[in-house]
Amino acid sequence: MTRNKQDYLKIIYELGGTTQPVSNKDIALALGISAPSVTEMIKKLLKEGYLKATPYKGTHLTEKGIQEAAQIVKRHRLWEVFLVEHLGFNWEDVHEEAEKLEHVTSLELEKRLEEYLHHPKCCPHGSVISYENENVQPMEYKTLDLILEGEEVIIKRVRDQKELLQYVSDMGLGIGDKIKIINLAPYNGPITIKKQDITIMIGKEAAKFIYVE
Repeated sequence: MTRNKQDYLKIIYELGGTTQPVSNKDIALALGISAPSVTEMIKKLLKEGYLKATPYKGTHLTEKGIQEAAQIVKRHRLWEVFLVEHLGFNWEDVHEEAEKLEHVTSLELEKRLEEYLHHPKCCPHGSVISYENENVQPMEYKTLDLILEGEEVIIKRVRDQKELLQYVSDMGLGIGDKIKIINLAPYNGPITIKKQDITIMIGKEAAKFIYVE
């Protein structure tokens, strides 16, 4: 399978395509490419049996597609763990490097990497790493923008997007931090939170991609 096809299956997987249809528009936005290019590739993946279409809604992964996507996602997340824990990369800088490494990782290298890292459960951004013969379901967390004023939550995951991760880091926040919602500004204004004795204001759009429990 080509790298380009793997990238499509991976993004559909990450957009929830294991359980629900994903639109071509969402795929195009996530990959940063044109809608006609997406349409052409989707046709190929449908023909090859990796996707199934739902009229007027989009496409979702078949069992064959899930297996292929899950493997490439797993390799990507394992490399992110390695780069952060053993090479000292910041969490916002590992995505592009892991993108390169995931496509040239053999099954043997993948297994050795798993063992070397002691089978980590999550990537540095909080996404679950699934292993063979494990029926691990992605955690269903709420996004920060849906939390009510006065509630206390723990940051469990942040969307793997460089600009967002840099923004969250600049705010002094990370996975596992306990925060309290202090104020929800009207008209899509910022969300004011408190981490220990520090007050922080987070943009509403960014809060939509910060997952909490």
